[in-house]
Formats: sequence, C-alpha cells, structure tokens
Amino acid sequence: MSKWLCFFASVLFVCGILFGYFIVCPLSVNFLTGYTVSEEIKNTFTVDSYLSSVATLTLGTGIIFELPVIIFILSKLGLMTPKLMRSSRRYAAVIILIISAIVTPTPDIMTMLIVATPLFLLYELSIFVSAFIERKKKKAEAAFYAN
Repeated sequence: MSKWLCFFASVLFVCGILFGYFIVCPLSVNFLTGYTVSEEIKNTFTVDSYLSSVATLTLGTGIIFELPVIIFILSKLGLMTPKLMRSSRRYAAVIILIISAIVTPTPDIMTMLIVATPLFLLYELSIFVSAFIERKKKKAEAAFYAN
C-alpha cells in the first residue's frame, strides 16, 4: 500500500508542479512585469526575483495538489470522514477561493477561477478517497466481527 501512496503522491506533486509552471507562473509573471505603481518607480525584474517567484509558485501548487494524499492519511487515522467533507463543502469552497486569490497576484476573477478549478476537483476527489477508506474500514470491521 505504501508504494501506491508514494506513487500517487509523486504523480499529484508533479501535476501540481506542471500546473504551477505552465498555468500559474505565466499569468503571474505577466501581471507582475506589467504592474506599475507610478511613473517615478521603475518595475525591474531580475533573474533572481524571477526564479524565486517561479520556484515559490510551482512548489506551492505542488504542495496544494497533495490534498487527496493528506485526506487519505487523515481518513486512515479516522480524523476525516466523507460525511464531514460533504457537509463542510461550502466552507471548503470559500477557503479554496481565498487560496487561489492569494496564489494568483492578478486582480481578475478569471485567473482566480482557473487556479480554483483544479482545487475544487481535488477536493471532490478527496471526498471519494475518504469514502473509499471508510468503506474499506467498515468491510474490515464486519469481517472481524463475523469471525
């Protein structure tokens, strides 16, 4: 089981890195290079600041894409249930929108929704993961008490 967990964690992290590098970074860097406060202040973008921004954004999205793995572990520990996740879906939507607003420095709603969409999908996937773990636990309990 740990080899599958490691595999899925790696795949999700790489997907997050790719999403961050190909979707979030171009949008963010494009906005940051064109942003001006006033005519007296020059907006200079150095290689160091560019690499720092790209590394931070890609690593952040890679970590955020680990949500199903975290839910898997919490479900295994009995701390997370699909019923709880379904009932708190509205709160999760607000938190996802706040996270996507923080990750994308652009003020437009379209960029925020582009970032929020995979997070909503990952949350729904996490509900299915938690439900799978709960079914598996109930099946193991039924088999234990049947013997």
